[in-house]
Amino acid sequence: MSEFISPFRGYSVNWWRWLSVVFMGAGLRLFIDIIYSVFYSDLPLSWDPNEYIYAIVLALFVLEGIRFMNRRLDKILPWEHGAKSRFIIQLSSNTVYASVVIAFFGAFLYRFVSDHHSRPLFDEIVVISTALSLTILVVAIEMGMFFLNKWKVSMIEIERFKKEGLEFRHEMLKTQVNPHFLFNSLNTLSSLVYSDPNTAYSFIRKLSNVYRNVLEHRNKGLVSIQEELQAIESYVELIRMRFGQKLVIEIDPMKEVAKCQVPPLILQLLIENAIKHNVVSTKYPLSIWVYHEGDQIVIKNSLRLKSSKGYSSKIGLDNIISHYDIVTDKNVEIKQTEDSFIVLLPLLSPDYEGIDYRG
Repeated sequence: MSEFISPFRGYSVNWWRWLSVVFMGAGLRLFIDIIYSVFYSDLPLSWDPNEYIYAIVLALFVLEGIRFMNRRLDKILPWEHGAKSRFIIQLSSNTVYASVVIAFFGAFLYRFVSDHHSRPLFDEIVVISTALSLTILVVAIEMGMFFLNKWKVSMIEIERFKKEGLEFRHEMLKTQVNPHFLFNSLNTLSSLVYSDPNTAYSFIRKLSNVYRNVLEHRNKGLVSIQEELQAIESYVELIRMRFGQKLVIEIDPMKEVAKCQVPPLILQLLIENAIKHNVVSTKYPLSIWVYHEGDQIVIKNSLRLKSSKGYSSKIGLDNIISHYDIVTDKNVEIKQTEDSFIVLLPLLSPDYEGIDYRG
């Protein structure tokens, strides 16, 4: 993205810089000639090159002086540090400077380029007023260009930060399984190493598969249902080994919608969330069902919340849902009854491209 340079800060908009000088100078001179030809019969409309050169030089002094002042103000009082005070100071200083320069030219220099060495007070007022009006118009156009470009840059920056923020959240959510799940898995593994080496070896292989799948899906925005179910096979086997009969998980193969898409690792995150927040014991086993119903995937679990949640990653269900929202504009539904908790994930068509959160 190219860096934006304010019209007040330098010379990046050269075409406007010099065009504005000619526009103001020639426009001022033309307006004065028209006014004089109307009110003074002895002063017909003329095209005196000296008059126009004088007017353009006047515009050069006025506009370049104003631009120089505004560049100094950019350093002393940037717009970001107080737009209201900056506007008042800039408007006042520009007006005073322009008035002084125009009066100086009118009182002293005009006589050296014009055959009319004196003008009535009314004419002087008309000339100064016209010059100030044109100056304000040019400065207003520059300010408009400045704020328009600033607005465009702000929109670009907002989109960039939004994408970067979404990507960061996406990565954080995908790696949510790492600390909590790894901690519990290592505890289980440590108890198996001496008591059941064969099971420990199988456990290590499955744990390796889980993290291999995490790495494979790391940079994907969406995956097919088939890929997602294959990715969580090792994870489901691990937690079954960990909890035994205390955990019942039933997952429908969902062959009819195998090519439909979901955000990667979303099922693993939701299963882990159910385990983390509910009692899993011999007396109160936790049941989890994953199946499709119409154009949705249903993740349903029996509900018996822990009285003390213990360790928590602080991410919570809202952020797990945002994992889904980041890569699609579809809405997730949540339902809770006295004995169950249900999350409904919309199925995405195989050709759905999703949101390119990676930029």
